[in-house]
Amino acid sequence: MSLRRWWALRPSAPQATAAQKAADRVFLPVAIGQILASAETLSLKDGFDDNGYLRGVSAQQYPEGSLRHRLGRLLDHRRTPKVLAGVTLAAAAGLALGRGNRRVQIAAAAVIGTCNRLSEIRTPYGRDGADQMTAVITQYRALTALIPDPRTSDDMFLRAVNFQAGLSYAVSGVSKAFGSSWVQGDALPEVLQTEAYGRGPAAQLLRSYPRLCRALTIGTIAWEASFPLIYLLPRPQATYALSAVKVFHAGVAATMELPRFVWGFTGSHGAVGYVLDTRGERRTFEKSVAGIAVGVAVASALIAREKRKIAEQRRLGPKGAARLRSEAGDIEYVVNQPPAGADHSRPAVVLECGLGQSLESWEWVAERLARDHTVIRYHRSGYGFTTARASSGDLLSAILDEVGAKGEIVVVTHSIGALSAASYVGDARFADRVRRLVVVDGTDPELLEADRSDRRRFGKFLQVQVHTLFAAVTGIYEWAPNAVQRQAGYTPDIQYSHVQFVFTPRNIVNSVREYTRVRTERALADLGAVPSVLVVASGENAGQQTELAAKIGAGVEVVEGSAHRSIIGYQQHAEKVEGAIRRFIHDG
Repeated sequence: MSLRRWWALRPSAPQATAAQKAADRVFLPVAIGQILASAETLSLKDGFDDNGYLRGVSAQQYPEGSLRHRLGRLLDHRRTPKVLAGVTLAAAAGLALGRGNRRVQIAAAAVIGTCNRLSEIRTPYGRDGADQMTAVITQYRALTALIPDPRTSDDMFLRAVNFQAGLSYAVSGVSKAFGSSWVQGDALPEVLQTEAYGRGPAAQLLRSYPRLCRALTIGTIAWEASFPLIYLLPRPQATYALSAVKVFHAGVAATMELPRFVWGFTGSHGAVGYVLDTRGERRTFEKSVAGIAVGVAVASALIAREKRKIAEQRRLGPKGAARLRSEAGDIEYVVNQPPAGADHSRPAVVLECGLGQSLESWEWVAERLARDHTVIRYHRSGYGFTTARASSGDLLSAILDEVGAKGEIVVVTHSIGALSAASYVGDARFADRVRRLVVVDGTDPELLEADRSDRRRFGKFLQVQVHTLFAAVTGIYEWAPNAVQRQAGYTPDIQYSHVQFVFTPRNIVNSVREYTRVRTERALADLGAVPSVLVVASGENAGQQTELAAKIGAGVEVVEGSAHRSIIGYQQHAEKVEGAIRRFIHDG
């Protein structure tokens, strides 16, 4: 019997489903990418040696002689990458030739995913987004194969890959929006200046058109962040959009000479196309995930809002801060006095807060200084319940009159609070009263002015504030670690109030206003004019603070191991700060 007749008489295979056709469109680019990657690995000679740049490092994290260390040594062997590459090459060939064969695709994907994971454990660097997307696709295929019903399994696989693709593009765009060099349009030009990615002819051509480079940089943020809008487009327009994304990936691969870059991403487009074709279905994976995500986001935002309200109610309670009602508006402040009452023979201590920080940020220092000094803390204009739009000097003068502090005052500042103090220490109302000034990790006015006048530095500051505002509005700060909580360790109630204050949207907006408007001219001269000045520096800013101290003729003490916030936020550091202040007041 001839081969042609046998083929004609054989039982006909079932017609490929829409899901299988989409899976074929996913796996063909993945297979091509893995073939190229395997061929590249097999062509390398010395990179995998013990002193090569792709040497294995997996055994280093385990004790010598242990089973994991022995397995790691085997994985780290210089021949292991080529063995894994050979297996991957065979599996990728099977993946490319197994179009329409679900079992072959599942098996090949499992082998490729396993080999790539072992390679990543052996050498956990040198991979890009396309490698990560390939790993996602192969691992999702292996996991969804555990679902008994083939149709449900294939549908879940494609929808999971689609969701990952949309999320990856959107998150990448949003992340770039918080990266100063991307928003400023400098990221692509900077990449093209590197030796690794700027040697190709396309890169050299782009470097000769800086305006085009900037436009492409900013345009990348725009299309990546807006990628989810593709699901709202009619199918023909969505196809054009996906084609444009493919062209983008091909352009990146050609410009940076990364032939593997294009395949993992374009493979995910097959799953995106499948979802676009099934948008009319009532119940889908995407709708379920989107619904859950929206519900979680709304719940998170409402919980955070309620917690901020509770914090505000505490501040208004009997044990909260006081409010002075003046003609200019309300002023929020706290006065701590010695147990035996105010001792007017000793100077009162005024604590100036940092940018966007609560008066609770001084709690550890204020608590200890108040053993024998009257300690005054207040919120500057726009922060907390201070609605008075007045200068720091006017606010402080009103508070001093209210509490009856008539004699000498010692001003202690943190961060940008140094510039707040600079605005009034030379004022006639305070000139004879402020004889001592302590600057704790203070803002150098010259550096601040340089940051505000530099496009990229100022852009980075704004991006950080927008990021913080986003965390505040959505309530993410309640669930994700943040610098405010990491660098502060107050008692529970104080910690609660401090964190909620810092993540209150209006305080974040006000911090931007203060940053842009605080006066820097003559600030160094005004600070240096105080008869006796001490700079207390955090360990991370010791060099910068030493330079600031030299500019204003101050002495310096360093709190080793502390950071900008933790210098007054951790009790062990705050006690050292308080000790330095006390010695300075009594012996200075």
